[in-house]
Amino acid sequence: MVFYTDGSANNKHKYGGFGVVGVNEELDCAELLIHQESLEPTTNNREELKSILWVIENYGNNGFFIPVVYSDSNYSVRTYNEWMDTWANNGWIKSDKKIPENLDLIQKMYDLKHSGYQIDLHHIKGHNGNRWNELADKLAKGEATTK
Repeated sequence: MVFYTDGSANNKHKYGGFGVVGVNEELDCAELLIHQESLEPTTNNREELKSILWVIENYGNNGFFIPVVYSDSNYSVRTYNEWMDTWANNGWIKSDKKIPENLDLIQKMYDLKHSGYQIDLHHIKGHNGNRWNELADKLAKGEATTK
């Protein structure tokens, strides 16, 4: 199964959510649709990270395959693939001497990754016509149903 993730936040009201679409590529259909709303004020980047974290927690240690995950959040993809290991080695301090935003989520991702929960995370251009990415976006915004 391949996953498409997205997060969304309403800047005016500070609430949002995330969406995850699990795709069976052989059947060319979505088999899993998740929408989760934030119960507290949030940001778009925070919801993007939460969507990826959901896949890690639920599919990253299944013993059968390493899930392929697509996100249109360059911030989230680079955090997972490039930055978080360096930040951890530097005591969770970035090169600008600041603590990373969303550190609680990043540390959770880091801990799961280093305890055997694996994903193969890739960046995909958002709003570029990929139907699964578009569906994840609609789920994140609460514009699509999971039923």
